[in-house]
Amino acid sequence: MKTSFGRKPFDLSLAKAGYFDLSGQTPFVAICGNPGTAYKFDMHYGLEFGIVMSGRKTFIFPDLTIHLSAGNVWFCGMWEPHGWATVAQSYEEVNIIIWPPALTALQFEDAPTFDWLAPFSVSPAQRPQTGAEILPAMLEIGAKIKNCLEIGGEQNNLWLRLYVMEAILLAARKSPGTRARTKMPSDGAESLNQLLKHFFKERGLITTANAARMCGINRNKFSLMFRRLMGLPFADFALRYRLNSAASSLRRTTDPIKNIALSWGFADTSHFDRLFARFYGCTPHKYRQKNANS
Repeated sequence: MKTSFGRKPFDLSLAKAGYFDLSGQTPFVAICGNPGTAYKFDMHYGLEFGIVMSGRKTFIFPDLTIHLSAGNVWFCGMWEPHGWATVAQSYEEVNIIIWPPALTALQFEDAPTFDWLAPFSVSPAQRPQTGAEILPAMLEIGAKIKNCLEIGGEQNNLWLRLYVMEAILLAARKSPGTRARTKMPSDGAESLNQLLKHFFKERGLITTANAARMCGINRNKFSLMFRRLMGLPFADFALRYRLNSAASSLRRTTDPIKNIALSWGFADTSHFDRLFARFYGCTPHKYRQKNANS
């Protein structure tokens, strides 16, 4: 694996985000194959973990480019803008989109401080990667994921959970600094899960103060807990969700942009335009034009 710093041409205006139907009943969406050689861009709620099975892939964040080959992995956090392209048609990968609470709720008495979310929430340059000595083991995990998908069955999600955990543990050996966290209160994960259910039901229109009240703790304590468990501040999480949902409405409906902005909690179109352009690199009107045939 090779990395390089610096901003590449980054175009979220063609992103097709928000298409993963994740929940407690469907905590994983796994994909195998070749995503194509043309650059694509995305930003979604689910965590993303992938293994290159053969060929080479370029994975880019706004300020970091990673060049991956067979046995290398990538981790992508919630609502994190990213892009990718494969080098040849012979490329193959396994890619798993993960419902975040599936990892935030994980805690074991014999390893209470192991942070399963850390590989997705630390900065891209600090995320764990596979050294030469563990490439074969990571490829074996990829092969088991492929086999799991081919066989299917009621226990599919249990197997996928096991393989994701195995891959995180294997990668974390190379990056011990990403493994520790403060012990989470016994009811922390459940409070967070209940909050997220309400958050999505209310279309993300919940303030940090109200979210803290729902969890029964003060705002400062809630903010620290949420960032530790989810990897970003609650306000950023809510804003990115609302922008992502508004982008989906722009692609899938002909509703006036003003109506879309108001329905997702933006006070006026100028405010919506500024925030949207910050993440997607273009105005909502331009985004709709680019995605007219989506």
